[in-house]
Amino acid sequence: MARSMAIAALAGLPGAPVVRAQAPSLPVPDLVLPTGVEVIRIEVMVSGKHGRPRAGLQKEDFVVLEDGRPQPIVQFHAFARPAAAPPPVAPATGQPPAPVAEEEGEDLLPSRYVVLAIDDVHMGFESLVRVRKALRRFLMEDLRPEDQVALVTTSGASALSQEFTSDRAVLQQVLSRLSPKGRPLGWSDIPYISEYQAELIENGDVFAFDAAVQELLHAGLYQDEASAEPLVRRKARGILTDAVYNARLTLEALESLCRGLAGLTGRKALFLVSDGFVTGLSARSGAEFDLRRIADAGTRAGVVIYALDAGGLRSGMPLATPPASPRRPSFQSLGVIEAMRARGENAARDALHTLAADTGGFLAENTNNLQAGLRDLLTDTETYYVLAYEPTNRKRDGRFRRIEVRLPGVRGVEVRTRSGYFAPNDSRLAVVDRTPEEEARWEEQRRTELHTALRALAPLAAIPVRVSADFVSFEPGVSQVVVSGSMDVTALPFVRQHGRRQATLDSVAVVYGESGEVAATLPTEQTAMDLTDADYELLAREGLPYQRAVALGPGRYQVRLATREDATGLLGSAWQRVDVPELARGGLALSSLFLLKDEQGAAAAASPAADPDLRSAQALRRFGRDERLYVQLYAYNPGRDASGATDLVAQAQVLHESRVLATAAPEPMAREQPQGPVPHLSRIKLQRFEPGDYELRVTVTDRNARAIEMRTVGFTID
Repeated sequence: MARSMAIAALAGLPGAPVVRAQAPSLPVPDLVLPTGVEVIRIEVMVSGKHGRPRAGLQKEDFVVLEDGRPQPIVQFHAFARPAAAPPPVAPATGQPPAPVAEEEGEDLLPSRYVVLAIDDVHMGFESLVRVRKALRRFLMEDLRPEDQVALVTTSGASALSQEFTSDRAVLQQVLSRLSPKGRPLGWSDIPYISEYQAELIENGDVFAFDAAVQELLHAGLYQDEASAEPLVRRKARGILTDAVYNARLTLEALESLCRGLAGLTGRKALFLVSDGFVTGLSARSGAEFDLRRIADAGTRAGVVIYALDAGGLRSGMPLATPPASPRRPSFQSLGVIEAMRARGENAARDALHTLAADTGGFLAENTNNLQAGLRDLLTDTETYYVLAYEPTNRKRDGRFRRIEVRLPGVRGVEVRTRSGYFAPNDSRLAVVDRTPEEEARWEEQRRTELHTALRALAPLAAIPVRVSADFVSFEPGVSQVVVSGSMDVTALPFVRQHGRRQATLDSVAVVYGESGEVAATLPTEQTAMDLTDADYELLAREGLPYQRAVALGPGRYQVRLATREDATGLLGSAWQRVDVPELARGGLALSSLFLLKDEQGAAAAASPAADPDLRSAQALRRFGRDERLYVQLYAYNPGRDASGATDLVAQAQVLHESRVLATAAPEPMAREQPQGPVPHLSRIKLQRFEPGDYELRVTVTDRNARAIEMRTVGFTID
C-alpha cells in the first residue's frame, strides 16, 4: 500500500484547483494588478578633481529629473569606503587609543557582487591570454575577501560559472577553463573588409567602397570597376550581417546577465572585458539591438556596467593585415584604409563606452596594465549614492523614460548615473491577433526571457518560486530526479473577464552537471489559468504546482526551475542541488525524503483514515499545526538474511536550530520485500510544535548489514 500510495503522490498532484486552457475572448478585459507603487532606484557616482570620488554629499544636493521633470527623492543613502588611516599612536597613559569614528552620514558598504563578463565573441587570442593573466592577479590581490564573484562568457559556449562565490581557489579553477578562441577580424581573402568598413559601405560611404574596389583591381583579380563592385557589396553585406549577429550575442548576454541579478540586494557591478565591436546600428538593417534594453535592465536590476578595453594601448602603427590576407592596397587607397582603421578602433570602443555610460559606469581604455584597469573599475564601486524616487508620470505606456541627475550647488564635479528605463507596458496584456511575424518575435521573446531566468546568477523573485529536486529509483539501473515546484500566483497581473481571473505561465526546468554543462532539459509547460475567485484563493495558499521527473546517471547536479508570465514577461526562478548515488556499488543507500499531507487537509486529523489520500507537499513544505505530515522514503541495497528477508528500522526526529525536539519510536520497514527498493511511510503529528522552521531527520538502520544511513529535509509549520 505504501509504495502505490507514494508513486501516486509523486506522479501527480490531485486536488489542485481547476487549471484549464481558455481561448482568448473578444471583449476588452479588466486588468487586476498586484498592489504596490513603483519606485525607481538609481546609483549615482560623483567624481571631482582628477576623477577622485566625491563623498560627503547630502540628499539636498541632488536633483533627479525624469524626461526633464523634477522627481521627489523618497530614499537616500551615501556609501563610501573610508580611506586607510595611519595606525593610531598609543597615548602616554598606557590607555588604548580611542576608536576612530566613521564619517557621519555614510552607511556601511553593502554586499558587493562582481560579474566578470569575458566577451570571447569579440576578443582575439592575444587579448584573451593577457586578460586571463590579469584576472588571476586581480582575483587574488584586489577583491575584498567577502566579495561575491562570478565568471561568465558572452558566447555561452563555456559554462564557466553558474553562481557567485567568494572562494578564490574555485574562481582560479574556473578561470583556468577560459580558452582563447581567436577572433576573426574580417574575411581573410581579398579584398579584406573589416566590420567597420562593411558598415560604412552599407551606409553608402564612397571612400570605403572605393578602397575595397581598388584593392581588387590592384591585386589583378578584376580588370574593371563594374565587375568588382558587385563582389564588394555582397561581401560587405555578409560581413556586416555576421557582425550584427555577433553583437547581438554579446548584447543579449549582457541584458540577460543584468536582469538575472534583480533578485540580489547589494552593490552589483558587471565588468565587461572586450576588444570592442560594432553594433551595426547606423546601417539600420532591422536586426540591430536596441541598446536602451540594457539601460532598462541595469535600472530594473540595479546593475552598473563597467567596460575594460582588452586590446590595451593602441600603437597607431599602420594596419597589420592577417597572414591569410596578403593585402597590397594601392598607394591611393593607403590613406583611406589607415583612416578607417583608426576610426574603426574608435567605433569598437564607442559601443563599450555607450554600454557603460548608459548604466552609470565608464570605460577603462588605452592601458596595457589590465589589472590596473580592473582595479580602477573596482574602486569606483566603493563610493556612491543611492537615490530612489516614485515617478510622477504614472502612465504604463512602455515608453523610454530618460533619467538625469544634477548637483546645481556643487561645482567642479562629474555625475554618472543610469540613462533611463522603459515604463511598464499594459498594452502587452491586451488580447490581440498577431501576424505570423509578430508571433515569431513573441515566441523568440519567450525563449529569451526564460533563458534569462534559467542562466541567472541569482534566483529571480518577480514571481516567487519554490523548488525541490529529489532522488528516487523505482527500477534497477534507472535513477530519477523528481522536480517539484510551486509558483506564487499572488504576484501575477491577472486579466479579469466574465468574473474569472486569467493569466498564462510558462515553466521549464533544466538540470546542470557539476561542471556547468546542461545534463537535461525538461519540456516547457504552458499553464493557462482560468480561475474562479475560490480557485484563486486556493492557489494563493498552495501555489501553482509543477512536477516532472527526469532520468539521470550518478553524480551531483543543480536543478533550476524558471517561470514566466506570458503577457508581462515577469520572471521567477529557484534552484537546488541534488546528489544521485551510484547504487550499483552496493551498500545501504536512501532516496530523498518526500513530504506529503492528507488531501482532506486538517479535517483528516479528527478522523484518521486507514488509507489516507495523500498529495505532495514537497515544494512548499508548509503545514498547519492541525495537519499531519507524512514522509516517504526508499531504501536500496538492503542486507538480507538466509531467507532473503530484510531487517530495516526507520526512526524520525524533529529538530529546531540543530536541537532535537522530538524522537519517534523506531518503525520496522517492510520485511517480506522482493528484490528492489524497500519503501517506508511515516506519519508525524504537529500539534505540539510552535509555528516556525524545522528540520526532519530520518535514520535507517540495516540490522543485517550493520549499516546506518540518514536523510534530512526542512519544513515549516504555520
